[in-house]
Amino acid sequence: MEPASSWQLFNTSWTLHRLSPLHHKKDCETLLDNQPALNTYAARLRDQLTGDVLAGLQATASAADDDALFKTGALKECTWRSFSTSSSSRDASSTSDRRATPASFPGILVTLEYENITYKAALLAESSSSSQRPSRAGSTFLPLLLTKCSNALRQTFISFLSANFDAYCAPLRLSSAFLCSGLETFVDELRTGLDSATSDDILENVIKELQLTLAFSAAIAPALRTLNVGIARSSLAGFIRDGENTPKRTLKQKLRCPLIPNLTSYLETHLAMQLDLDGSSPNQVVKQHVRLSKVTCAAFVLGGDGRMKLVADTTRSQDERTGKDKFALRASEVLLRTVIGKAVISDHQTAT
Repeated sequence: MEPASSWQLFNTSWTLHRLSPLHHKKDCETLLDNQPALNTYAARLRDQLTGDVLAGLQATASAADDDALFKTGALKECTWRSFSTSSSSRDASSTSDRRATPASFPGILVTLEYENITYKAALLAESSSSSQRPSRAGSTFLPLLLTKCSNALRQTFISFLSANFDAYCAPLRLSSAFLCSGLETFVDELRTGLDSATSDDILENVIKELQLTLAFSAAIAPALRTLNVGIARSSLAGFIRDGENTPKRTLKQKLRCPLIPNLTSYLETHLAMQLDLDGSSPNQVVKQHVRLSKVTCAAFVLGGDGRMKLVADTTRSQDERTGKDKFALRASEVLLRTVIGKAVISDHQTAT
C-alpha cells in the first residue's frame, strides 16, 4: 500500500484534538512506516465499526448523530497509512523544488470509506524526532489529532485509540493570542525574502479578503455575541507596515508582524474599541471580555473552538504551480507546525 500524501491535509475542515503518546509495544515495536501493524489496527477498527460496539453506540447517540450514521451507508473500506516522507519539501535540494510540494509530517492517515461519504483522521507530529517522544521503543508521539467525521464516529475513534494505545485525547482549544500569532506567522512566511512590492502582491493574492471574528462576554455585551471585522484585499498591505500609528513596542515585539497592533490601534482610533487580541495589553477588563475567536481568509481558517482548514489548489502539477502557490504552501506548512506545537505544549501543561 502506498504512503499517504500530505495533500490529504488540505481543503478539509478539521476538528482538532491533542493526543498523548500511543503505546503499542504489546503489538509492535514501531508504528510509523510499519504497514503490517497499521493493517492490524485498521482491521480492528473496521471490526469495531461494523460489529456490536457500533450498535451499542447508536443506542445512546443523539437523534442527529444516529441519523448521520445511517445516511453514510455501509462501511466499504478502512485504511491506515503512514504519510510519505520521500517528497518532503525540506529534503529537496533546490529552492524551487522545496516550495513546490507540501512538507511531509510524520504521522498516520486513517480513511473510512462508506457508501455515501468518506471520513478521515490524521495523527501528526512536527518532526521525526518529536514522533519518537518518549524515546523508548513501543511508543509513538503524534500530539495532534485531526478528524473529519460525525460526532458519534469521532467519539468511537477516540475510544478506539484509548483502548488500543492507552492514549488520552482532549479537544484542542486555541486562545485569542494564539490565533493572532498564527495569523502573523502565516503573513511573515509569505513575506520572507521578498521586496515590498512583491510581498504586497503575494499577500493580496493569497490571503485576499481577511475576516476576524470578535467574541464578547455576556457581562459587557449581552445582546452582541460576535462581531466580524473585515479587511479588504486592497487595504491589507497597509496594516502590515509599521507606521506612525503603530503602538510603541519592545524590541522583541518589533520583530513580529505588526498586523494585530496596527489593527488594534485602528479600531481604537476610529471606532473607540479597546481590544487586547494578542494579550499584550495590561487592561484586564479587555482581556477578560473581548477575544478573537476566528480568523478566515482565502488561504486558511482557524477557530478558537478547535477548527482548522488549510486551502490549496491540489489540481495543478508541480510544474504548473505558480510562485504564489509555492509561497502559500510554505506558509501553510509553518502554520500547521505551529498548531502541532500548540498541541505539544497543551499536552505538557496537562501532564504537569
